[in-house]
Amino acid sequence: MSFHESQTKSLEPDPRRRGQVVTLRATSTGVQYPLAPGARRWVIGSGESCDIVVPDAYVSAMHCVIERRTGGGLVVRDRGSRNGTHVDGSPIEGAELRVGSYLSIGATTLVAMAAPTAERTRATEILRGTHPAFRATLDQALRAAQSDCSVLIVGETGTGKDLVARVIHEGSRRAQGKLVAVNCGAIPRELVASELFGHDKGAFTGALADRDGYFVEAHQGTLFLDEIGELPIELQPHLLRVLESRRVRRVGGSTERGVDVRIVAATNRVDGLGTESSRLRLDLYHRLATVVLSVPALRERMSDLPDLVMAMLDELVPEHGPKQITDEAWDALLAYSWPGNVRELRAAVARAVALGGHDLQTIDFFPELRRRSPSGTPGPESRPVPYASMLRTAMEQALAAKGTIRAAAEHLGMPKSTFADRARAWGLVTGPRVKIPRR
Repeated sequence: MSFHESQTKSLEPDPRRRGQVVTLRATSTGVQYPLAPGARRWVIGSGESCDIVVPDAYVSAMHCVIERRTGGGLVVRDRGSRNGTHVDGSPIEGAELRVGSYLSIGATTLVAMAAPTAERTRATEILRGTHPAFRATLDQALRAAQSDCSVLIVGETGTGKDLVARVIHEGSRRAQGKLVAVNCGAIPRELVASELFGHDKGAFTGALADRDGYFVEAHQGTLFLDEIGELPIELQPHLLRVLESRRVRRVGGSTERGVDVRIVAATNRVDGLGTESSRLRLDLYHRLATVVLSVPALRERMSDLPDLVMAMLDELVPEHGPKQITDEAWDALLAYSWPGNVRELRAAVARAVALGGHDLQTIDFFPELRRRSPSGTPGPESRPVPYASMLRTAMEQALAAKGTIRAAAEHLGMPKSTFADRARAWGLVTGPRVKIPRR
């Protein structure tokens, strides 16, 4: 059974993903449409009666509506528009609008932006964990920060690649400059070149003013190209040329401009990376991969999970008060493989705190485990499925049959380190156990 949270973007949001949305900026013109802090609803369209009037012939009179939820989050809903409403390139009827999201209506694309923040917690304070592989990656990141070489960060989604990029920027000589983070997979395909390199007025329909791109914005700072493997293959040679020459030409422009930028890239597409079969061109890979950092998956450092969970609970105390986790819930948290990694763990903890009582149960973290009677109401069989117990039994049987942790892990299709951590936590083998915190 999978509990993967499929639509999440960041562990601790980068500057384009932090805080609450306060304004929408048109990518082609730079025009900003502020969202009044006291308002709860905005109608967007080309009609004069709309709260946000977008002068676009392809935008319906009342195209979509943005609503503010309790807590400050925003939801955008299509209003039966002629050409539809898209968020981050996907057609929607209703969707969350977060900082950094691209809202496309008609021929206009708006990017959701937050207010500038005066202070920011350093990435090294946010990243938690003592597992040797995890600490080795952070140590390598700090050493790489001392030079200006390009860095490629690889790892599964949700492991914290964006925070490792911040570690590099904050530890470098460019720390006083800007860290410009770009999610290459979230930019509409037709706007990638314009967003990266800028455009001249009149370069394409809707380009009503000159605009600098992310490279110029990151001048004397760091440009973080997240999900670089999602960059359209036909645009990768253009990016390679800029990386080699350190000069950019706007879309529709005739002159080039020099940029002083340090490049950090990240990808979760590791299959074939560094070969001709990769979605990242081989020449671009070699240009980006002067230093390659690998961020371990959460299942490979399960000894860090208790500390991560307790830190997340502490963050939620001001809003929800202190919480306890039952022994059964701890077993389930340690037994689960966390395909969404720390991001999925954070979502599970937030869900449990929001929906559970003082003592958090397994079903508070994994509501999918709750069975219901045919009538839809909880029945006598509504106790959580004993997932942890079943896994523990399977591990005991594998150890008895195979004799060693390595052989038992291979038999169950589990990473050896994950098997060993869980086996020690449950007392199936001798050695250091994963410590379960007690308040």
